Formats: sequence, structure tokens, C-alpha cells
Amino acid sequence: MRLPRQTKRAPQESTITLINVVFLMLIFFLIAGSLTPPLDKDVTLISTAESDRAEPPEALFVTSDGVMRTRGEETDAAGYVAHVRQEQALLEDDPVAVKLAADRDLPATRLIEIVGELKSAGANRVTVVTERGKP
Repeated sequence: MRLPRQTKRAPQESTITLINVVFLMLIFFLIAGSLTPPLDKDVTLISTAESDRAEPPEALFVTSDGVMRTRGEETDAAGYVAHVRQEQALLEDDPVAVKLAADRDLPATRLIEIVGELKSAGANRVTVVTERGKP
């Protein structure tokens, strides 16, 4: 009498591992996405044809009226430079880099005045933040 051969079944792969990995990635991106401060809603950034890609910065925002803001609160150049020094734990001789996000409707003369105020307050480097224009 012949007995039928038992067929070997391939072991089933567990999808629980895949679900766990996807869930961990979801949590990671939710946390990483919330670390970036939002842009000031009253500022429409200057558009440039070519610029380096970068994350939205912790910047000094300037509205079209020339009002300076950081984290939604009004400030001045000296106060902002002092805030950057304190937040980054910089010494008095350490260079201070300021990122400036100005509204596209801000007059260029006022922008130059603000850069001068920041330099007078102790900023060594002032970078103007722009958005990349559509090609």
C-alpha cells in the first residue's frame, strides 16, 4: 500500500514585522516634521530662479511694513541678535549668523537698513532666505 507523500508547505512570512516597521517610520516622520518651525504667515518670501535647497530655518521674519518678528512676536535687531546668542550659547567673541526672511513687498532700502542694524547689533553674517521660483 502506498501512502501519499506529504507536500512541504513553505513557511508563511509574517506581515507583522512589516507593519511594525511602517508604523515606526510613520511615528519618526510625524516627530521629525513637527520640529521645523512654521514660516510667518504674514511674510511672502522673495522668489529666486536658482537657490540651494534647505529646510525652513529659524529665521528673523520681516513683513512688508518693515516689522521684525521671531516666533510670532515683534522684536528689533539688537533683541534678535541677543536671542540668537543666548539660544545657541555663544560667547561674546563667537560669530553670529542670522537668517533673514523678508517679504517680497518690503522696499529694498528698508531691507538694507535692517541688514545694517543687524550688523551693528553684532551679527557677523546675514543670509537672506528666499523660495525657489517655478521654472
